[in-house]
Amino acid sequence: MNGPNLSPIERTITKLHAEGLALADIAARVGKKPGTVARIMEMARYRIHSTAAPGRRRSGLSPVERTVLRLRRQGETYGEIGNRLRRSSRRVREIERFASYRLGDVRP
Repeated sequence: MNGPNLSPIERTITKLHAEGLALADIAARVGKKPGTVARIMEMARYRIHSTAAPGRRRSGLSPVERTVLRLRRQGETYGEIGNRLRRSSRRVREIERFASYRLGDVRP
């Protein structure tokens, strides 16, 4: 599951995860906090899947993107969604923006 565009830390974490290590064990081994390791894994997954089929647009949204869009439609604030999903309100805003972009709803 190593993509050509992964950084060394992303490759290391991805390899350890593929070997079956738990998040806390990976974090201890690479000297990072478990939350940091989770975010690095999320970004690595994005990079791996976005480069897996060049020229082909991925259809659909990730579960977190669908959740963020659904909760925003229901009127929840970025902070409320962030608390629910254990992400910062800034990250929730970025997820919403990226999901909208992927759906073709490009906003400045």
